[in-house]
Amino acid sequence: MEARNRHSKLWSLLIFSALGLCWISLPASAASPAETPDFITTRLSTIIVHIPGYAQVEPQLAWGQRPPSGCPASGLWLKAAYYGTDAQTLHAGMRGSFKPAGTNAPRGVPVRVCAVFSLLRSDGGESVALAATTPRPDWINGMFGTVDLVEPVQSLVAIPTQALIVDRGAWWVLVRNAQGQDVPRQVIPGPSRGWQTFIKSGLKAGEKVVVVNAYLKFHRNVSKNYQPPD
Repeated sequence: MEARNRHSKLWSLLIFSALGLCWISLPASAASPAETPDFITTRLSTIIVHIPGYAQVEPQLAWGQRPPSGCPASGLWLKAAYYGTDAQTLHAGMRGSFKPAGTNAPRGVPVRVCAVFSLLRSDGGESVALAATTPRPDWINGMFGTVDLVEPVQSLVAIPTQALIVDRGAWWVLVRNAQGQDVPRQVIPGPSRGWQTFIKSGLKAGEKVVVVNAYLKFHRNVSKNYQPPD
């Protein structure tokens, strides 16, 4: 009987010790790692933007009744189509070079953008008119090749593309102010490179931009105030 009591006490001690060990280990298992911030602090990046595309030489009759303002009234011109986010950065006055297909010339014919039509083509591209900056380019009607437009060196703020929000035809980001509030800010995106998008206007270096769940946070107030129709 005494041996049985000793055995019972021993098991009670082991069970108590095990429970004690479990209780001691709970705080360590409940500890959570430090949370990753859901915003980034913007910095300036110096970039040179090259925008390649395909172009074809056409006669002035392709203009219709008259050429766009800023384009030559006679002679051959280049018609190019651009796609993707870089098409948003095209503007009159940009310069580059046109290299006809099949040529081994190290340099192409210098050209400038004389008109951006701002009307999407049926295939989703942006139509651009370019004129030669040399008096007599060696062009033939129907000639095609590649055109490379180059922007001057710029210092722009770069943000993760996922931080951009489109709403009502405009681009927005959420800027976290000193009070910890996320305030919508309209921006004008520039070129994209990899996972980053450069901002042409609307942001300055040192501001905090929300990245994680930016779209959901932006539209949270919209969903709260939405009332379904009767």
